[in-house]
Amino acid sequence: MATGKVNGDFILKILVGILFVVIGIEGIADFGGNDLYDELDEVFQIIVGVVLLVAGLLLIVPSFIGGIKPSFVKISTLVVLVAWVIYIILSDFVYGLGGNDGSEWFEWLEDLVYHLLILYCIYRVASPAVRKLGNK
Repeated sequence: MATGKVNGDFILKILVGILFVVIGIEGIADFGGNDLYDELDEVFQIIVGVVLLVAGLLLIVPSFIGGIKPSFVKISTLVVLVAWVIYIILSDFVYGLGGNDGSEWFEWLEDLVYHLLILYCIYRVASPAVRKLGNK
């Protein structure tokens, strides 16, 4: 963190990064706790876990280690954004819509809103990088 000030976007970036790391570890170590992993075979579960773990680290590490190229940070935040969109598609639509009835629709909707809230947080973190990438 170059300025020495802690602001809301910094905290948001760290929290989202930690979330990705935790979800990634759940997939790699098969800890459960995430419904998406229940639907995936073991190899794909590990691949998704690694992608999410790396995405989380890409958000966290540049905040604490100087000398990382700004272009790398910009691209990594875009990777995180894309990874979460894919996660939403798989978790909520590909595997999440099957066989829902009655109260399960509310559970599905709650999960979707949770995932969209995280998507918005990632967008807030990634939007400065997206703007800078466009102005390159």
